Amino acid sequence: MMEGKEIPHPNPMKEWNTFHNQAGEVLGEEFWQDIAGLIPNTSPRIDIYYTSATVVVLVELPGLQSPDQIAILLEGQTLVMEGEIPRLYPVTDNRITQKERFFGSFRRSLPMPKPVSMIGIHAKYTQGLLTIELQIEREVQQTPIPIDFT
Repeated sequence: MMEGKEIPHPNPMKEWNTFHNQAGEVLGEEFWQDIAGLIPNTSPRIDIYYTSATVVVLVELPGLQSPDQIAILLEGQTLVMEGEIPRLYPVTDNRITQKERFFGSFRRSLPMPKPVSMIGIHAKYTQGLLTIELQIEREVQQTPIPIDFT
């Protein structure tokens, strides 16, 4: 029986970085700049990492003035964020020559990479960056599953 062993998870960032580097070597470094101009950003940029005790979510949210502009919920093991990033300048889209930053309404659902607790969640917004810290659940609930042999 394999009690207490953690199942390894694939690392999509490692695979993406390998692809990114290989494509850059073949197609040239400007390739990614050209692609970035074609694909619109539909939500804020996010980083997620974990330590031995916490899962940390970093969200770029420039221009927020109040906590009323964003809602954060933990639904099971999925962090849900909803809000709106205001446009900080009065220029219309037809006058923008390069657009890489996101602004507008968004909703993100982020599955947590480790089991997290509903207790001890801390969120802080400073200088346009929202940092959310969630405590990793120490006791993973394990339920044996009986097997019917016939």
